[in-house]
Amino acid sequence: MIAISNQQRDDIVKYIDLLCETLTASDNRTYNIRRRARKLSKVLRAKQPFSAASLSERLSDEPKTGR
Repeated sequence: MIAISNQQRDDIVKYIDLLCETLTASDNRTYNIRRRARKLSKVLRAKQPFSAASLSERLSDEPKTGR
C-alpha cells in the first residue's frame, strides 16, 4: 500500500482519462489497455479523500495481511 496526496490522485485520474481519449486503435491489445484504464479510473474516483491527520487512524483500522 502507498499513500498519495489528493491532488496526485486527481492528476492520475486526469492522465488516465487522457490516455483513454488518445487510444484510437481497434486491436485487442488497445481495447484491453483502455478497458483496464477505465476500470482503474473508476476505482480511483470511488476512493474518498481524507486528511493527513486522519492517516494514522485509518492505518490502524486496516486489517493485518500477515506480510
